[in-house]
Amino acid sequence: MSVREIQARGILQKSRLPGIDYVINPYTGCVHGCVYCYARFMKRFTDHPEPWGAFLDAKVNAPELLERQLARRRTPLTECVFLSSVTDPYQPPEKQFGLTRRILEVLARRGVPVEILTKSDLVLRDADILSRFADADVGMSLGIADDSWAELLEPRASPPSRRLAALAALRGRGISTSAFISPYIPGVSDIRRIVPALAGKIVSFGVEAINTDAGNWQGTLSAIARRDGAAARTAARLAGDPGFWRDVEAQARSLAARAGLEMTGFFHHRG
Repeated sequence: MSVREIQARGILQKSRLPGIDYVINPYTGCVHGCVYCYARFMKRFTDHPEPWGAFLDAKVNAPELLERQLARRRTPLTECVFLSSVTDPYQPPEKQFGLTRRILEVLARRGVPVEILTKSDLVLRDADILSRFADADVGMSLGIADDSWAELLEPRASPPSRRLAALAALRGRGISTSAFISPYIPGVSDIRRIVPALAGKIVSFGVEAINTDAGNWQGTLSAIARRDGAAARTAARLAGDPGFWRDVEAQARSLAARAGLEMTGFFHHRG
């Protein structure tokens, strides 16, 4: 695993994602090793020979750079800042670098709203800072409820059981929590298990179908097949079936209503 320190030129970026104003990515790369990762296109913007998932660049000047960027603004930043779009702000090296924590300290001092999306229970470390925000939400990415499947497909991310426990702990601290059921993989993901497991731990969730035109779909199918050939055949057959996705969406909305949760959307890549 290659981990190195770099100096970033800018850290606060305008977002092109719908519903997100600004984004901060404290790292380039991700060591969680998710076989389906959509962000692997970022490798072409680096000089790393290692495959995606085997390297990480830590933008060690990010907190100071953010402070300077915010100080240069003519008006205070009131739009929401998203952590993060093409990396995980709480992957294991964050324990060493603490970049996300220091970035949150800057944003909290200036009263900037923040939204986090992670696959790691390390976010609990920063509950003290998150409690100081007037407007903060911690979203947990959770497309798989089963720890053993997650170990295969998301090998260095926190197991789903620990992510669920983290959501419960944050909610207990009065911090707003949500979930992103993504990617939803036919034959592996089970909306009937995931939504009930989230009940009482979050306020809202969205769902995203696996994108077979991005990331590493064939690699994902191969990984599934190594454990369960039938599950891989199911995934391949249903991923492109509009009727299947309509059924999943209907189930998700029904389960959300039953659990008293808000469902913010169902995103299906049409291909």
